[in-house]
Amino acid sequence: MKLFLKSVVVVCLLVAIGGYIYWQNNKRTIIKDSIKTTINTKTKSLYSIHYDSSNIDEINGNAAFYNVVLQSDSTKRNIMAGMDSLPNTLFHISVEKVSAVGVDMVGLLQKQDLSAKSILLFKPVVQIISTGANKAKPFTYQDTLELYEKILGGFKSIHADIIKVIGATVLMTDLQSKPLTTLENINITLNNLSVDSTHDYQNIISYFIKDVKVTVDNIQLPELKNGTRINITKLLYDAPAKVLEVGNIQQYRAGNNIAVIDVKNIVINKLNTDAFILNHELHAGMLTCDGGLVTIYRQTKKKLSGGASIKFSSDLFDEVKVDGIKLGSTKFLVVDLSEASEPAIIINDVKFNATAVESLTSGYTIDHLINNASWQLSAAGFAFVSRLKFYTFIANDIKLDNKKRTVQIKKIALKPNYSEEKFGDLVKFQNDRFDFNFNNIYLQGVNFEKMINQNTLEVDHAELQPILKIFTDGTLPPGPLKPVKYPHQAIAALKFPFYVKSISLKNGAVFYKEKNEDTHLIGIPSFENLNATLDNVTNIKEKIALNGILRLRAKTIFLKEANLSTEWLLPLNPTDTTFIVKGEMGPINAMSLNKITEPLGMVSIKSGTINSLQFNINGNNYAGTGTLTLLYNNLKIEILKMKNEHLKKKGFLSFLANTLIKNDNPKNNNVYVSDINYKKGFYGSFFSLLWFCIFDGVKKTALRK
Repeated sequence: MKLFLKSVVVVCLLVAIGGYIYWQNNKRTIIKDSIKTTINTKTKSLYSIHYDSSNIDEINGNAAFYNVVLQSDSTKRNIMAGMDSLPNTLFHISVEKVSAVGVDMVGLLQKQDLSAKSILLFKPVVQIISTGANKAKPFTYQDTLELYEKILGGFKSIHADIIKVIGATVLMTDLQSKPLTTLENINITLNNLSVDSTHDYQNIISYFIKDVKVTVDNIQLPELKNGTRINITKLLYDAPAKVLEVGNIQQYRAGNNIAVIDVKNIVINKLNTDAFILNHELHAGMLTCDGGLVTIYRQTKKKLSGGASIKFSSDLFDEVKVDGIKLGSTKFLVVDLSEASEPAIIINDVKFNATAVESLTSGYTIDHLINNASWQLSAAGFAFVSRLKFYTFIANDIKLDNKKRTVQIKKIALKPNYSEEKFGDLVKFQNDRFDFNFNNIYLQGVNFEKMINQNTLEVDHAELQPILKIFTDGTLPPGPLKPVKYPHQAIAALKFPFYVKSISLKNGAVFYKEKNEDTHLIGIPSFENLNATLDNVTNIKEKIALNGILRLRAKTIFLKEANLSTEWLLPLNPTDTTFIVKGEMGPINAMSLNKITEPLGMVSIKSGTINSLQFNINGNNYAGTGTLTLLYNNLKIEILKMKNEHLKKKGFLSFLANTLIKNDNPKNNNVYVSDINYKKGFYGSFFSLLWFCIFDGVKKTALRK
């Protein structure tokens, strides 16, 4: 018996020694065959795995595998495709090095469990091949689970204190290997991973909520329906810190490397990681961005279908709720797709701040954000050239505040691009040339909802300082046979709908400059220190139906000397061409009028005092009628003629004129009131009509005819 026991012990020792020697000489092959068999069995022979070499320390539970490749078998793939059982996605995975420390070798060899203190994947390259149509497909959680299984071997349970992925690349392609999405230089640190045998999606994804840090150097997203692609660089997702950062987001048209959107340094803090990962919702503290470039495309010749509201898209998140938004200096390019040849409108240095942003869900419109958040927007300004290139429209220093419902603009200007002479050469016909400056604009009670979503401006009150210069060259021939639009008619013709309940003009000025057809000299009636109120300024049909009159009441100083007050009643209905202008002027030295009467009327006033002037003009597109009362004393004039490009006195006609005119009104206590009856025809401007109506009444008063 003792001999038998000794023999058994010797045999066992020999077997153990032999087994140990065999294991040491063949363990790499055994493990390699085991892994291959596991992959082949669990993927129904669709995938195979191989690697160049390995380093295994079964005593300490350490293992490393080099140049690991997992790929689908082409023969099996074709068979499954013919049976319409091919998965939605296929994978091709290569890893320079897979290493594990503290591995449970028993569980590993039993092909059931993978447990380790740490797992490292160094420079993995994952190609995810879409087996559907030649277009990008959403990457679902089923794809995520399958990817986990492919990377980690399809074990029933996976446990690791830490998993690190260093320098990974993910390529999402179609069957022809056309890139749809790429992610470059991915680095992941995932702590305390534990996945049970069910491979529950929530179980896996939950680790991205609590204890994961991900960085991606570059993300190229698939081409969108509008022909653009988005590139994201320097992405950081840190779940413990509750931070999401993006270094740069660029959007550009396919085949063109010129960015249409280029914004930098986006940071989202206090991120609700549960909502972000599990519910596809963005709940966070502040969303900040340093700014950059944003291009906005519009269709001025095409109306929005299904209403004008811009709906909140759920393409990125199902819900957005943040404490605040802060956008740094950004350049906006506004491109009109209806006018492809026209240059973009450039809005410089746009800044945006918003607080108390209301929760937005799919189907909500932008007006929920506009009306329910507190926000301020500012811009350095913008400029664009008019369609016919005659003018440049400029706006500077813009500030919008929806909480206060105010807009402040330092200046809006309409500047001519050509000199008075060049302008005349280009238009070739009589046409007003404008040089307008509107300074210190302040709007109160602005309806931002309508402004953003309905492209309509509604304002309770506006204040501004207008400096208006109008030039008419009477030496040019009349234009085409069509009436000139008066200011109130121009308002009605504007395509942009607007309504301003009241406007206050403060310390403005109007300079009407006209070059006379006969003298080729220029007269400039000036109206300075202009203060006025305008009521009911609109081109909206519904507003006009309620009140069809624009009322203007103004006080100004005429020719730097005489106080002048006027009231204007201007129809806003385009079919109504009639208007009423009333005015009253105080005393002025009659000779002060020579700067107008000499160049425009070839009359020089040698003496006299104007005591007062009152007029009432009823006009339309073609004529003006009414009454005028001019009170004056000791009026003496000279009739002039042009000689050698200078005005000279006509002696006999001057004598005759002073004989014919009445030197005083009233005369013998009789006040003469003249009738106004001036026919303009098609060509003269609105201001020209007013001037010649007054001049007509003045002549009749002086001549009593």
